[in-house]
Amino acid sequence: ELAASLPEDLADRARRERNSLAARGVDAATATAEARYRMVDAVVAEVVRAPLASLSWRERLDRVLTHRVSGTLILLGLFTLVFQALFAWSGPLMDGVGALFGLLGDGVAAAVPEGLLREFLVDGLVAGFEGVVVFVPQIAILFVFIEVMDDSGYLARAAFLLDRLMGKAGLPGRAFLPLVSGFACAIPGIMAARTIKDPRDRMATIFTVPFMSCSARLPVYTMVVGALFSEGRVFGFLATGTVIMISMYLLGIAAGLLSAGLLRRTVLRGGRSPLLLELPGYRWPQPRSVLLEVGRRTWQFVSRAGPVIVVLTVVLWVLAAFPREVDLDRDYDALRAEAAAAAGVAPDAPPEAWTEGLRAEMVRIDDMEGAERSARSWAGRIGRTMEPVLAPLGFDWKIGIGIVASFAAREVFVSTLAVVYAAGDAGEEDEALLSRIRSDVDPGTGRPVFRPLVGISLLVFFVLAMQCMSTLAVVRRETGGWKWPLLMLGWMTGLAYVGSLLVYQVGSALGF
Repeated sequence: ELAASLPEDLADRARRERNSLAARGVDAATATAEARYRMVDAVVAEVVRAPLASLSWRERLDRVLTHRVSGTLILLGLFTLVFQALFAWSGPLMDGVGALFGLLGDGVAAAVPEGLLREFLVDGLVAGFEGVVVFVPQIAILFVFIEVMDDSGYLARAAFLLDRLMGKAGLPGRAFLPLVSGFACAIPGIMAARTIKDPRDRMATIFTVPFMSCSARLPVYTMVVGALFSEGRVFGFLATGTVIMISMYLLGIAAGLLSAGLLRRTVLRGGRSPLLLELPGYRWPQPRSVLLEVGRRTWQFVSRAGPVIVVLTVVLWVLAAFPREVDLDRDYDALRAEAAAAAGVAPDAPPEAWTEGLRAEMVRIDDMEGAERSARSWAGRIGRTMEPVLAPLGFDWKIGIGIVASFAAREVFVSTLAVVYAAGDAGEEDEALLSRIRSDVDPGTGRPVFRPLVGISLLVFFVLAMQCMSTLAVVRRETGGWKWPLLMLGWMTGLAYVGSLLVYQVGSALGF
């Protein structure tokens, strides 16, 4: 309407300027608004004198929290505090959950006669559920921090602070809240993108949300960090695991922003809508509302993961435990008899009569037999079929089975490893999964299966890969077709494979 009221030569010039701005990735409406505000600021600076003393404490605090330098440092400090709490402070709670499941496993083992049913109950269901429930304290802590920052009014300041950064990737400032929701779960984050009116901005936001490290990735991060990076400090006070986890979260953010920028410069080319945001007042978070919301979100995670885990645990246990009769390379019963004879103990003596040295040797023989039976199981055969594709990433067949299962839901990876490592080893159902992972050795090379380089490669894969069928279903519903879900699946999986490949191959070449 405005262009129609202008002289033709002026309207043509306006259109040329608008096209020129769009070609450089600058939104004309945003540029116009910013120019007007700069002019208003200049006029106000000339005619208005407001002494600093007249500013309220809220305005002074806003100047600090939304400042480009101090605000960014505070934001990074808060995220560091969150990850320190997730990794270092949640340990006692996780140990308590693990102890409860240990007692449950012992109770089931004592109540059920030795045999196939006991193996299924202890090594399948109990171990599988423990692999997820043990991480509930960390997930709850993450939700507590998110709710406190939101309830206090800080998240809106963070959105304002990050608007310029997201603008460089072609995302609107309104995308911040869906992205923050994605740290809890991608599904509500994708649905929160409905508030973004521009269809290109909305699609770019939906494509970016799954890169945020959701709570389903947290069990995998914690397992790998706990197994391989639990020792050491950075700067004398930060746990090494905290630094690793911060790096993974930042990698996901960077990958999401780069993917969004690529989209906005290709298939979703065009300007972005400006951020219009009213900063809420500061307020003390209400403990009751925070706890209720944390409980709701935590239960949502457990209830959504539970049915998937039960079904996949049953399937994986069957694949890992059968066939029961397989040809083994060694006679392990004879090895046990030889070890007992060397220790001067009768072969049929109860474990209470074993010496410490004999007990350690029996554990080693049991581990060897369990590893060979696992390799010859149906799951082992499937994993070995996939191994040539995954070997360049540093992954063996056990990790491969976990990765395939995790495409249904990421959190299944931990319970899958619990099933695979427990198969054929029912006598040690109370042994921690992390201990089994640390002690697993590749029989071909004699090197540990899980090494720091393999751990980093695995973390990079899980940061970048699309491993959630529920998320793809929601994207299909929100976009009205399979084009975007399939594009998301292909792009993220390919990016994960290439990223993991580069980490492992470059690290191996450098001698790590």
